Amino acid sequence: MATITAFDAKTRFGELLERVARGEEIVITRHDKVVARIVPEGQPSLAKIQAAVTGLQALRTKIRTRSRGLKPLTDADVRSAIAEGRR
Repeated sequence: MATITAFDAKTRFGELLERVARGEEIVITRHDKVVARIVPEGQPSLAKIQAAVTGLQALRTKIRTRSRGLKPLTDADVRSAIAEGRR
């Protein structure tokens, strides 16, 4: 991840777009503080990934809570349920 000043970003914008198109992430700073980030289109953002992981962890906890006291499913149980659903 490259860091560049706002002035340099303004003067070298075309070059920065080429770098981003190749997959690089560019951070733009103004007075040594991050003000923007240029990322390739289509890549998931870190916030979305973190939200998905949090959701999956909550789902795992919910499933674990609901299945307390029940015996684990066997392969035969799963196959039987699949066959039952196909009827």
